Amino acid sequence: MKSNFQQGDGLTPRLLFLLSGRLEETIQTVFSLKKGKWLIVTNRNKWFFKRYASLDQLKKQIQLSRFLLDNGFRQVIPFHSVGPIKFENQFFAIMPYIQPAKKPFSFRTSGEREEALQLLSLFHRQTEKLPEGIAAGFPKFDQTGKWSKRLAAFQSEFAELARCFPSAVLDNYAEMGKWCLDRLSNGEQDREAAALIHGDVAAHNFFRSSEDVLYLIDFDLAAQAPGLFDYVQWTHRVLPLVGWKLEKVLEHQAVSRHAQQKNWLLYTLFPADVFRECRRWLYAPLKEKPAAYKHAYELTVQPFMQRLHFFRKWKEEWERRYG
Repeated sequence: MKSNFQQGDGLTPRLLFLLSGRLEETIQTVFSLKKGKWLIVTNRNKWFFKRYASLDQLKKQIQLSRFLLDNGFRQVIPFHSVGPIKFENQFFAIMPYIQPAKKPFSFRTSGEREEALQLLSLFHRQTEKLPEGIAAGFPKFDQTGKWSKRLAAFQSEFAELARCFPSAVLDNYAEMGKWCLDRLSNGEQDREAAALIHGDVAAHNFFRSSEDVLYLIDFDLAAQAPGLFDYVQWTHRVLPLVGWKLEKVLEHQAVSRHAQQKNWLLYTLFPADVFRECRRWLYAPLKEKPAAYKHAYELTVQPFMQRLHFFRKWKEEWERRYG
């Protein structure tokens, strides 16, 4: 058997022997794709093999996948019936390996962005019908609580961050976050049917196959919440790609229909990405720190004046509407 995996990453010959027996296929080659994810090539098929944080996390994702497929949502990848697989207090599942398109999916073009939004909208319409017994397995999403903790962590780590980032820039981001949270905590509750949100609406969680089918993948952060919060995440990911022009985001109906909600602009203006990536750099393993710092710097410092203009413009708009 050929392979390029490291046994220290949890994929051992004993685990592969167990997997081979479950599949009733001979494993020929193993390729490590990312940490905790592998391509398994057998004498008959190609499989995607993934490690999960817990058995509960895996079981609820299997239930969700089955529900979606049974209700006609075909753009999710099914789990193989041989799982879950438990091995030495680790939990794994196997899925069909789908050949990716030559060009990875991104949010860079308007067409791709609209395609992603349509898939998200379809996902939300299906998960609004999710039986309580399945929905209850997913946590309830608390955006304000999550962001309050993220801002508090950013402020507590300010001195360390200021050694490598301009303190005036960091101060401004902290003030942006505080302004948004002060108004969110006193704002009206969002009025929208609860669904299951994906919870990590990054371009890499949309997978285009070589047959031009777009799939929604990796539901590790799925949670009970109005679909609004997936569109907020999508907006945060897209704004840097469109030069911080909110008007470009609002060209998409799935987003624009939320824009009149009182909290929508506050969610949009909160600099969640800055707080997330600065913290990621601080706690990155030593060998990953240079790349993490470069990414955080490019996100935080380089576009700062553009972001500041964006914040001030739409802060004034929010105050004009609601202040």
